[in-house]
Amino acid sequence: MMMPSILVVDDEPHSLFGLCQILTDEGYKTLPAKNGVEALEKLKTETADIIITDEKMPDLSGMELLAEVKKLERPIPVILITAYGSVSMAVEALKQGAYYFFEKPVFDKLERFLAIIRQILRAQEMERELHHLRKEVSDKYSFPNIIGNHPTMAEVFGIIGRVAQTDKTVLIQGESGTGKDLIAKTIHYNSLRKDKPLVTVNCGALTESLLTTELFGHTKGAFTGAVKDSVGRFQMADGGTLVLDEIAEVPLHLQKTLLRIIEEKEFERVGDSRSIKVDVRIISSTNRNLQQEVKQGNFREDLYYRISIVPIVLPSLRERVSDIALLVDYFLRKFQEGDKPIKIDSEAIERLKSHSWPGNVRELSNLIQEMMLFSKGGDTLTLHDLPPHFFSREANLGQEKQGRIQLAGLVADLERKWITQKLKECGWNREKAASLLGITRKMLTDRMKKYRIQLPGKKTLHS
Repeated sequence: MMMPSILVVDDEPHSLFGLCQILTDEGYKTLPAKNGVEALEKLKTETADIIITDEKMPDLSGMELLAEVKKLERPIPVILITAYGSVSMAVEALKQGAYYFFEKPVFDKLERFLAIIRQILRAQEMERELHHLRKEVSDKYSFPNIIGNHPTMAEVFGIIGRVAQTDKTVLIQGESGTGKDLIAKTIHYNSLRKDKPLVTVNCGALTESLLTTELFGHTKGAFTGAVKDSVGRFQMADGGTLVLDEIAEVPLHLQKTLLRIIEEKEFERVGDSRSIKVDVRIISSTNRNLQQEVKQGNFREDLYYRISIVPIVLPSLRERVSDIALLVDYFLRKFQEGDKPIKIDSEAIERLKSHSWPGNVRELSNLIQEMMLFSKGGDTLTLHDLPPHFFSREANLGQEKQGRIQLAGLVADLERKWITQKLKECGWNREKAASLLGITRKMLTDRMKKYRIQLPGKKTLHS
């Protein structure tokens, strides 16, 4: 890190020397100036993190120097010091934008003086880190990081470009693993709300009562266990974006409440009758066909039309096979750990193109990571680096195509094995397994009942 630089301005030579000596001993670079005019000249060629200036000086007073500094492109915190201080002068200095006001001699209150300097520098460091993080996030969710040349993806890019700068509600539909979360974040970080909160709630991971308090918050004593007030996700997202992930899992009763809040932009916390107004943009996502859910009576038609002013349907990976090579190249670069670039040969790419990809882009990402981790050597991945489970699935699918296995039975058997494998990987934690599988906890529980999958030490779940 560069040494912090402090511009010290004082027409008193002894005072100027003493301040610079103290700051130098503390490890700071000092830039001495005998008056305000000289200080402004130094700022043309030097960079200062803080300005410490005397108030009473000829030609240009400390307050006048403060006014000139405020006109600069990069604002610099100013600490004013004076031997003729008063309460009214201190108030006026702070009103004009001074960071702090000290009476001479500062040596009598040196610890406080140095603490204020450290406080300013910490705030500046945090601001730089925040700026860096914002840029990092903005770069991560820029359009180039959504990989695809397929015409369907080009259409998706076009929709994002048109909708991002608006406040229209967006409904993102697509199979698990197609990148719905990435699209939602890309819309937010390319919108006018990008510096405001982005809040996500998984509607399928919570019961109806928990989802209600998660969305709207609650007051102390609203129900058993409510030991303090809680802020809901709507309030957290005020001014920004709220992503309702797996919105198809919201119970019908709660859908009516959700519709009212989206339309009226206000809600009440559980246990409170007072309304809270919010300015929130809604982005919803689901791996179900929401129009079909409406027809079946599982989702309110009025809510559907309210959240889907701009619908985005993401294609499955098997629908855009031409993008597989691009995606593989992206993942190879993303997960590379050494200095030497990792490649993949054309034969392996062709095999990947022939796969059905039930887990879509997420499955491809996981597979490439596994191949890189267990590579048999060299800087090029080949067919030999494909894991055994990949070929076993391909063999089963090949048999199905030849008519030797009933499709329904094959799919059920594969699904049961896949769910069991992921449950074991997660130590039988259903929430983690559901996340890996790209389905909701409720959907996972239903499938466990269907396939009579037994948890260790517990009875089989029955349908």
